[in-house]
Amino acid sequence: MTEPAPGVPLTVKLRLVSASSGRPRTGCAVSLWHCDGHGAAGRQVADPAGWVSFGSPFPEAQAGHWPHVHFAVHSGDGEVLHSAQLALPGDACAKAYRTAQRRRLDGMSLGRDCCRTGEWTVEIPSVTGDAARGLVATRTVGV
Repeated sequence: MTEPAPGVPLTVKLRLVSASSGRPRTGCAVSLWHCDGHGAAGRQVADPAGWVSFGSPFPEAQAGHWPHVHFAVHSGDGEVLHSAQLALPGDACAKAYRTAQRRRLDGMSLGRDCCRTGEWTVEIPSVTGDAARGLVATRTVGV
């Protein structure tokens, strides 16, 4: 039914900062996963500057779903402080997908994504790189 993005690695870098002060949030952990179960990237504790970095395949192009990964930020005692979808920009998808995969996104938008409901915040990262060397999605997350 779906065709994985062949050989296109995605590195997701998130920087956790205090929503009130902008200072790095240390002691928090981040879980990152794909909703289809492919490329489940796991859980990491933020470094002293608030950064986590996950290696993952670029999400598949699926009919009805805008390409995204899910993440949650947990306090030191495991409480979920923030959860969201990291929606990948269209230009990044154009770099990662072959023509057949790009067609699955025709007429698709974040607003019509059947996975997105009122409970999920959508965050859009900046994405650099290319399909040959891999793409890097970077986002600062206020918690």
